[in-house]
Amino acid sequence: MKICLDVKCTGCAACVNACKRRCISMREDELGALHPIVDENKCIQCGLCSKVCPNNLELAFHYPKTCYASWIKDSEKRKICASGGIGTILSEYVLGIGGVVFGSRYNDSLVPIMTYMESVLDLDYFKGSRYVQSIVGNETFQKVKAFLNDGRMVLFVGTPCQVAGLMGFLRKEYENLITVDLICHGVSPTKYLMEEIGWLSQKYHTKGIKDIRFRGNDGNNFRLTLWNKDSRKLFPGTNYREKILRLSESQQYYITGFLKGITMRENCYTCNYARPERISDITIGDFIGLGREVPFSYPTNNVSSVLINTPKGEDFYKKVSEAQYDLVNVERNYEERLKYRPSLMEPFKRHKLNYKFVKLYKKYGYLKAIHLTLWSVMLVKQMKVYLHVWTYIYRIPRKVYRLLIQKS
Repeated sequence: MKICLDVKCTGCAACVNACKRRCISMREDELGALHPIVDENKCIQCGLCSKVCPNNLELAFHYPKTCYASWIKDSEKRKICASGGIGTILSEYVLGIGGVVFGSRYNDSLVPIMTYMESVLDLDYFKGSRYVQSIVGNETFQKVKAFLNDGRMVLFVGTPCQVAGLMGFLRKEYENLITVDLICHGVSPTKYLMEEIGWLSQKYHTKGIKDIRFRGNDGNNFRLTLWNKDSRKLFPGTNYREKILRLSESQQYYITGFLKGITMRENCYTCNYARPERISDITIGDFIGLGREVPFSYPTNNVSSVLINTPKGEDFYKKVSEAQYDLVNVERNYEERLKYRPSLMEPFKRHKLNYKFVKLYKKYGYLKAIHLTLWSVMLVKQMKVYLHVWTYIYRIPRKVYRLLIQKS
């Protein structure tokens, strides 16, 4: 039984959560991406899985009413946040009034999962961008519904397709539910990251990994970094040689494949949610392009765009802004954010190397496939690292350095 087309399946697990007979499980396909598999021996053909699948529904989309450039002023609180720390401030508000927050974090095995918190003490585990598919469990949406039926305020923060999966599962509106979707570049299968971490751990002899980060206001932006329980960085290393040569830049295979659009799930290349109209009450993400054409009176680094999409989202965000003195909102024209097209006007484009990666993956698996696919890209990166070092050591003029970079 096919619930939806494989190429459109997002792995949202709405079908798994909805099945009363527990005859659907999520399994990896030939490229390591999770898809639902139906046990025909248990299935009673009720069709509920197809009814809740967002690919089979006409979902409500909303054009944003207001666009803000926003950030929280507390730099320490924002240190490991992806950009402006808006997810943190929204979560603090909901937890402060006795609500529940659902979002992504790593479990004890470093697998990214969608789960919930009821205490602000757990908030640090949910901060930052994952740049990987976070697994929605068999009962995640069921727990959301249970909290809602108990009258608790629920904040659900996820990718647009995860929000769509939740809406399909719930099949009705809840006044005590606030949905927040992330401006999503796309996701790579969880399996890829797990294999990458295993390879890095073995290569660099890292032990005691407790956190994986890709973004942060701590100088580690758009890089995969590994940390222990005391928030000391394990990879890239901190020895003098690596600080100078930054050799680790040529070992960033996972994030390079992700950012270039080589290793994403198939559905991400034709994403239904990469459009100006949004699926949730509020949309948050980096404010790319801020101040380029219309002057902005504040620093533009690590500022979030906050899109208010529904009256419920508008009312909620107003309450948050009034209660949280640390939050700064500067209203901007939505057209300014739309000028950076990927993820808001169209899906992120498939890189031409994706076809090579897919072919190699089917033959060798992730690790060998990504290394064979990216070897020339990484070689150029390493050359740029050495050119940068030579420029610093031998005082090569910047004009000559830029010329060498262009030629490499």
